[in-house]
Amino acid sequence: MKNPFILIIGAILLLYILGIKAFWSILVLTISIYLLIFISNYLKQFETGDQDQTSKDFWKYSYDIRKFKKSIWEPKESSKIINKKIFKDRLVNCYWVLVIIIFFFGCYLFVGIGDLILG
Repeated sequence: MKNPFILIIGAILLLYILGIKAFWSILVLTISIYLLIFISNYLKQFETGDQDQTSKDFWKYSYDIRKFKKSIWEPKESSKIINKKIFKDRLVNCYWVLVIIIFFFGCYLFVGIGDLILG
């Protein structure tokens, strides 16, 4: 996001319209969006050493990306690569938790706006 002030101005306007009861949901939503942007950018640049990994697959778990080995004689991955994949999978877990949090609080705010308009 190039200009974070648009998001901050929108949050201030929503606070003015909805009142103080929406403060915590807007705060959580704003922090979650910034964390999601940070984690997704970090995951796009994070390399585990897997040849099948691309920057478009940042939201996938490491076992979704790799192809199943057809031969048992292929060498196993080193512990360093396995630890990187475990770390990447934990970051992907954080990514999906943030997506769920943003969805939940976004729905909560839209219901509040709808209640204000229709109520």
